[in-house]
Amino acid sequence: MFEWQLNDLYESYESEAFQQDLASLDAFKIEMESLSFEDTIEAIKAVIDVKERLYITVRRLSAYISLSLSTNATDEVSTNYQNVLGNKLNQLTKYQAKMDRFIGETQVDISKDAELAEYAFYFKEMKESANYLLSDEVEATISKLGRSAGHAWSSLQGYLTSQAEIEFQGEAKTLSELRNLAYDANAETRKAAFEAEIALYDQVKDAVAFSLNNIKSQVLDVSKMRGYESPLEETLIKSRMSQATLDALLTAIQEFLPTFRRYLKHKASVLGHENGLPFYDLFAPMGDANQTFTVEETKTYLVDKFSQFAPDLAEMTATFYEKDYMDFYPRKGKRGGAFCSNLPFIQQSRIMLNFDGSLNNVLTIAHELGHAYHGTKIQSHRPLNWSYSMPVAETASTFNEAIVMNHLLEEAASNDEKVAVIEQYLQDVTQIIVDIYSRYLFETEVFENRKSSFMFAPQLAEIMLNAQKKAYGDGLDEESLHPYMWINKSHYYSTGLSFYNFPYAFGGLFSRGLYEQYLAKPDGFVEQYSKLLETTTVASVEDTAKVMGLDVSQVDFWRTALSGIETYVDEFIELTSK
Repeated sequence: MFEWQLNDLYESYESEAFQQDLASLDAFKIEMESLSFEDTIEAIKAVIDVKERLYITVRRLSAYISLSLSTNATDEVSTNYQNVLGNKLNQLTKYQAKMDRFIGETQVDISKDAELAEYAFYFKEMKESANYLLSDEVEATISKLGRSAGHAWSSLQGYLTSQAEIEFQGEAKTLSELRNLAYDANAETRKAAFEAEIALYDQVKDAVAFSLNNIKSQVLDVSKMRGYESPLEETLIKSRMSQATLDALLTAIQEFLPTFRRYLKHKASVLGHENGLPFYDLFAPMGDANQTFTVEETKTYLVDKFSQFAPDLAEMTATFYEKDYMDFYPRKGKRGGAFCSNLPFIQQSRIMLNFDGSLNNVLTIAHELGHAYHGTKIQSHRPLNWSYSMPVAETASTFNEAIVMNHLLEEAASNDEKVAVIEQYLQDVTQIIVDIYSRYLFETEVFENRKSSFMFAPQLAEIMLNAQKKAYGDGLDEESLHPYMWINKSHYYSTGLSFYNFPYAFGGLFSRGLYEQYLAKPDGFVEQYSKLLETTTVASVEDTAKVMGLDVSQVDFWRTALSGIETYVDEFIELTSK
């Protein structure tokens, strides 16, 4: 089936008829002024039809490859398919560029046609992106070289971090397994696992440093060629987000860093540390956190809680368990972390996890199911309207976490249970605000340094440590930070997706602001929320927020979203000071 779809995709674009259609596009643009509105619209529809078919086929094949390799990095068949598909797409790049340029330079008012009007936002974006398109030949060359450049370096990082093992307490442990032990109730286990993790990175740090340097070098070169001021500007444009919104978000985060440091220092003192919290105790459980869950228990719990918010969310959740749409357990060759892959072409999604039964894992499942729920709200759009930008990508996922956390707090039977829930919440929010800020600082400096120099592993480690010191301050023990966090995070290793850090902060705070709205005025909220999720693929970040009457370009919104966190910090300190 894979080969058939691949060959059909390629042969259709190599056909004589298609070649003639492409060759006629340039001439057609010259003749458009003399053509009737109806003829012009029909020509545009023909190009859109081609792009839709291409998009669906490529996304289907890419999803198959990506999901296969995420669960087994040594899958030779999928690795081969990945290379074959990449080569085919390289050969199609010049055609894609020609079609994109045609749409971007088309001046006809498509709003007068009901069918094309659905693509109004898409056409607007295409017109803007046309300013950054290079010649068809150069676009094809960039794509072709990228297969053996940025994409290859990214694959190397994924392969090395998924395959690396080290002996720990008499057993071979992978990176994912060691990182899961950061949540272990035993302090000695957490510290030993952290030390083993650092030692494991020693095995791959030099090769991964070359990956990071070369990926960032390629991004800088191509971004400059296209005419962007910087990779950050390119990311903001692709994120459908203004610099003003990012500035407002970062300003609010910087203002609230002392609040997070107060929480971290208090947690450190409770755990017996004098100079701030060691990195290996960031995720140390507190209170009555001994509760564990089986997979079936997570299903029962989540379906029950989600049904109280939105019946369709609960129904979707049950379906994921019943139809095995989630890959739960860690194993060698499987990548770390968790993710959800939306598959709108079959109106489904798939989720990958590394489940160990902890409370944190329940929240992770809820988070990824939020991505899947978001997918159900955009799959009714036409294919070229299926993609949402990075900042809003974390909205539904983090909103789901808020639902679960609120129920856990309400159900806490004792102060110890309440401490466990609040501390879990503060762990999570510290990651999406403080740690994300450190990652933003790190990537900013890496891009700046890469303009003039190559950074070996020790220098990258130093940049990472400095970024953590600026973000965490005296909340963490400076003698026990994480110098290799840059190896662990796959978000750095993409030529097409830079600065995949601040979107987590945006999504986390945006969704928490939405959840406060829901608690204050639940009537009609779910319907409006569904509309917001549906809008994410056809509007800017700012216009999407306006669906709920919010202005995310103003720092006051983010201050309000952050202010609720201080209440939890105060309550945590009070409960653990007795």
